[in-house]
Amino acid sequence: MYNKHVLRKYNKINGVKMSLFNKIFLVLGTLLFVLSINIFAKENLTLMTEHWPPLNYVENDVLKGPSVDIVNAIQNRLKMNNQISVYPWKRAYNYMLNEKNNMLFSMIRSQKREKLFKWVGPIAEKKYSFYSKSNFKFDINSLEDTRKFIIGVQRGSFAEEFLTQKGFENVEKANSNEQFIQMFNKNRFDLMLDSYATVKNMIKELNLRKDTFKEVFVVKKFYLYMAFNKDTDDSVIIQWQKAYDELYEKGKIKEIYMKYNLEGLYWHK
Repeated sequence: MYNKHVLRKYNKINGVKMSLFNKIFLVLGTLLFVLSINIFAKENLTLMTEHWPPLNYVENDVLKGPSVDIVNAIQNRLKMNNQISVYPWKRAYNYMLNEKNNMLFSMIRSQKREKLFKWVGPIAEKKYSFYSKSNFKFDINSLEDTRKFIIGVQRGSFAEEFLTQKGFENVEKANSNEQFIQMFNKNRFDLMLDSYATVKNMIKELNLRKDTFKEVFVVKKFYLYMAFNKDTDDSVIIQWQKAYDELYEKGKIKEIYMKYNLEGLYWHK
């Protein structure tokens, strides 16, 4: 026979001990999870960008631009110091597709790309429009109206991808801003599709007149992100997004855009 009173007392004490054990286990588990996130977040990343003014560009051998400052601000917050490499867009994009822990910025988050990468941001918004020479006399009221004209785009850009998806065949591709303008001046195309910020910077960079181009039709607004290879650990994405959100809430992201006089690219929640 057993003493029921003693058993009840034992069970009560044992229950307290188990409850305390569970709490300790939960705390330790949480600490290990946070620690694992920090370890993954601080592993070496390959950070890549392109010369794409005004968001990210090389000037006098120095990498500049608001998106560059944002990436560096996040790294400082995470106590990281990964070097940013500059590549042609197509090459960097291919690296992104095939290698874990690669990150490329600034990338438009399109439907086609959505499942190819993991995303942190948005760090900017851009308006894409069709532009023509100032003496262009035709009315453009829809995307369909542009099909009868030859359209210039940057090779490997979102503009090229967008027109390809829409079934456009009358597209001329340039490898750089300089080639773009040469082709434009030689009447190789009638319209060009690009962002307001890029066109504005092209005019400044190549010392063109402000009325060289005119906007004839707005296509859409797009949002730009930092894109990570899809095999990058989720803990890295969590930490980078958290750091970015904290910088945004403290007004640091807006300050960066104001520094470059590019408030028009600042993403508003």
